[in-house]
Amino acid sequence: MVILPSAVAAVLLIYGESLSTPSLHQTEDALGGGLREVCHVSSSSHTSWPELPQMPGWPKGMGAHPNYAPSGCVLADIDGDGDLEILAGSTDGSFHVWSYEGIELPGWPKAGLGVIQTEAAVGDMDGNGDPEILVPDRTGNLYAWNHDGTNVPGWPLSVGETGGLEAAVLFDLDGDGYLEVILGQRLWPNGRVQVFRASGTTFPGWPQSLDYMCVATPSVADVDGDSLYEICAVSYYSVYLWDQDGNPEPGWPVLNYYGGASYAQPVICDLDDDGDLEILVMYYTSGQDWVSVFRHDGTVFPGWPETYPGPQGYVCPVTADIDGDRDCEVFGGGHVFGGPDFSCRHHSGIQVTGWPVMVGMVECSPVIFDVDGDGDREIVVGSNTNPGQLYAFHENGSVVAGWPISMSGAAMVNSPAVGDVDLDGDIEIALVNGNGTVNLWTSDGVPYRGYYTDWGSYFHDLWNTGWFHPLAPAGLRASPLPSGPVLLDWSQNPEPDVAGYNVYRSEFGGGPYDRVSPGIIPDTVYLDTTVSPLSTYYYVVTCIIKAQAESRLSDEVSVTTGVEEAQEARCKMQEAGLLQSYPNPFSRSTTVTYQMPSAVSRRRTADDVSTYQPINLSLYDLSGRLVRTLIDKPFNYPTMELSNDVVWDGRDEKGRELPGGVYFLRLTSTGLARSAKVVLLR
Repeated sequence: MVILPSAVAAVLLIYGESLSTPSLHQTEDALGGGLREVCHVSSSSHTSWPELPQMPGWPKGMGAHPNYAPSGCVLADIDGDGDLEILAGSTDGSFHVWSYEGIELPGWPKAGLGVIQTEAAVGDMDGNGDPEILVPDRTGNLYAWNHDGTNVPGWPLSVGETGGLEAAVLFDLDGDGYLEVILGQRLWPNGRVQVFRASGTTFPGWPQSLDYMCVATPSVADVDGDSLYEICAVSYYSVYLWDQDGNPEPGWPVLNYYGGASYAQPVICDLDDDGDLEILVMYYTSGQDWVSVFRHDGTVFPGWPETYPGPQGYVCPVTADIDGDRDCEVFGGGHVFGGPDFSCRHHSGIQVTGWPVMVGMVECSPVIFDVDGDGDREIVVGSNTNPGQLYAFHENGSVVAGWPISMSGAAMVNSPAVGDVDLDGDIEIALVNGNGTVNLWTSDGVPYRGYYTDWGSYFHDLWNTGWFHPLAPAGLRASPLPSGPVLLDWSQNPEPDVAGYNVYRSEFGGGPYDRVSPGIIPDTVYLDTTVSPLSTYYYVVTCIIKAQAESRLSDEVSVTTGVEEAQEARCKMQEAGLLQSYPNPFSRSTTVTYQMPSAVSRRRTADDVSTYQPINLSLYDLSGRLVRTLIDKPFNYPTMELSNDVVWDGRDEKGRELPGGVYFLRLTSTGLARSAKVVLLR
């Protein structure tokens, strides 16, 4: 008989550098036609390195306006086949969608559009299960296309003057399952922010005006932790924060330091890992770039504002944890001629050792991920020289071996995008140059690990939120089951846009980890059946948001499998005289006893009618199927006591004997809900 006291921990019931002769190297991805790109490295610390080639069928060419440079590649699965397509618009009035093989998808490209100079937003705006693509042009058109290139009903919209660098932002502001569209507009002399419903109608409370032109993409997040959402935008002079209904938040707007101008999206993140979100703004004054940091109430965060190389505040103040201390570092830079132009500071405002570095008149925002497979995050950013170079830096500012790589044009006001486009586990990096060339490099043999990707695209995610999230999941537990599998459960993430979770496993503490869950798990429980007996495993989980950004790793837990089976086997050996003694923690009985929690068993007298409450004790199997109801009646025993144990004989509702395994007891009463794991041996 196994007695499970009320103190048993609950288990989820159902329902986780220069060379005279540059070397050429062709990876497996480039075999069959991939372009071999020649690297030129100025650092004397490198004498040879493997070449980073382009994927087969790449690069692609788009036309470009002589006065406006395109920017912003998007990696997204728009046709639902699992791999990622490459999306890019150009200043020649076209928008393209290619497969990773370089083939334009049916319905694309779109031509005859206005000048497109920014990155598209991708999301299931209308809740029909297919993603939509939204992008504005410079002449005031806001386009919304289905994945096949057809117009979304009610779109495009004519929205008035829109600056070329302002992208659309998606978010479900009112929680109705449909994504709203947030758009900043230049509109000299007073800029504004518009919000539209998925249908194209105006969202209540909007538009809202600014004190001068708005030339940067807005951002959105639950800044003050009230489960409502705030929209942040910058003018040339000020920073604004409104609630989702267009009301100014207390303490806002605030003036930029020296009233400097900004073309960069404000970034929202928990800079110091204290649970509160901060707002980071990059702007410039004559000859100097600045980053200001504000708390949610508009007060200045300690240590800020701080200077960055400049001027020209085009670089978003991208944040990442490059030193592994859980808080964030802040990257930024500007258009410096002939000197260091890209820098990094700790959350305290102190400059990180080894920085600033020289990229080349930087206007490109960085992406931050593990570029070389060493388990550390590196920083990838493009130069504004022509032709340009794409750099990768370590935490200490040194150049990663094999970098920089050559580009046919300048990066301009732009950002790379990183992902695994062909699902082979390797890294791919996309970037459109100012001349309209769309690059897709691959790093064969270096794994893409989403949990090391703190910042993977221009405006952080496919919805362009500028919000550094989600959080790493908390509360991970691992329970070895007698039948072999490992049951994992963890706490639900607090973000409103959670799509699900990934479960990772390693045979070594600290990883590296491989994903064991088949796709995104929508719930906070997972049964790993791919384990071996008497083996130790280390588990972590991550959270994925609907805009396809992945969190950092949860805390690691370890588990050793097969302990119960080993004990039972040794007991049999003991019975056979092969062992002198070994304790058997289980009997061979099929009877399982559940001891009622004291919160239920200790009641007052029958005269107290308020204690007459319904009680239910039910048994479920691993799939969540109800097996048997053990108690289901008003709790009105004459003495108002239930101190006796409840016994289950191992049979279901119809009296059929159930196989040995793991079952779950669920006890519910008014103000009480408890679960416990039951092991049934046969």
